[in-house]
Amino acid sequence: MGALRSQRIAVSAAFFCFGTVAGSLVPRMPAFKESLHLTDGQVGLAFVVYAAGAVAGAVLARPILAGGARIWVRVLTVMMLAALITPALAPGFAVFAATFLLLGIFGGLIDVLENSQAAEIEREAGRPMINSFHGFWSLGFVAGGVVAAAAAAAGLGPLPHFAIVAAVIGVASVPLLAGVPDTRGGAATLLPSGTTRLRIGTAVGAVAAMAFFGILVESAGGDWGPIYLRDYGKTTLAIAAGVSVTFSIAMTVVRFTADRLTARTSAPVVAALGAVGSMIGVALAVALPEPVTAIAGFTLVGAGCAVMVPLAFSAGANLGRTGTALIVVMAAGYGGSIIGPWLIGSAADRFGLRLALLIALLSAGAVVLTAFGLRSRPVEVRGAAERS
Repeated sequence: MGALRSQRIAVSAAFFCFGTVAGSLVPRMPAFKESLHLTDGQVGLAFVVYAAGAVAGAVLARPILAGGARIWVRVLTVMMLAALITPALAPGFAVFAATFLLLGIFGGLIDVLENSQAAEIEREAGRPMINSFHGFWSLGFVAGGVVAAAAAAAGLGPLPHFAIVAAVIGVASVPLLAGVPDTRGGAATLLPSGTTRLRIGTAVGAVAAMAFFGILVESAGGDWGPIYLRDYGKTTLAIAAGVSVTFSIAMTVVRFTADRLTARTSAPVVAALGAVGSMIGVALAVALPEPVTAIAGFTLVGAGCAVMVPLAFSAGANLGRTGTALIVVMAAGYGGSIIGPWLIGSAADRFGLRLALLIALLSAGAVVLTAFGLRSRPVEVRGAAERS
């Protein structure tokens, strides 16, 4: 158990480092929008490019995972932190979008490898743990968001801000990530022996749909929240950046408590409850765009969507030995990141961001339906007693 605990700490640290990148970048989007004179559609396109890069990165992760994840998680973490600086150097939208593509490729690679490691530790422990790992990602996002909000309030530009984050987290990651496991794939399917390929494929498809709609909701709340506050709440850049912090604090709190609820109920029930919470949050922000109510709404969205993606990724990692099922599920999730920003950005340019966010509400409703469709599928982690 000592070795397992060391691995859990190291993988948690890896998720934290990954989260600081997004936590540093997303809250500064209003500043990039103003300095580069970007439209809502261009902001949405930048997120689409990131997601496209993440899909490519997820696919590239398959051969890397087969050879062992340990060294790659450590190296790619440092490389992604270095790439964080590049958007601040962009002179215009084309280069800005290219930097998001690079960050997306690194993000997709790291995401598959770290979730494979987390699922392996979860299987060894014999109890739900995936949400707590993602909780450390959220904790990193919160830390990055707090620093981003402070930097914006102090008038510090994205370039020095990102350089400081990259240097500090990059150096700290070297000892913290030393103990990550050398994971080389997923697990044997948790479906009953003799299950047909069709049923396994259907299970993967159902989990992938949950990931697709779950990430669409998460990206809508996390990516567009600061811009919505700036444009509709008429807040300062610092307050607009701060909504990402409240969004992520809510995600973090829920993720560190959701594993216990999953163990007592089931993954589909927890995912459905989260989706309903996100629906209420989007409705509140859209109906009442004033700063206090909008922040409350996006915070509720963060709390609700906290459990959707981790549960989908954990299920995907446990539906095959090679990691292919996880990659399919994660690619579907990133597909939500591709289609979501494009839909919301395009709809915002045509109808305004306020109405465009209703797309997120409908997507949360789709998660509810998908989650209950998974009710009969035994994709939850088996307990230790079941393996004895």
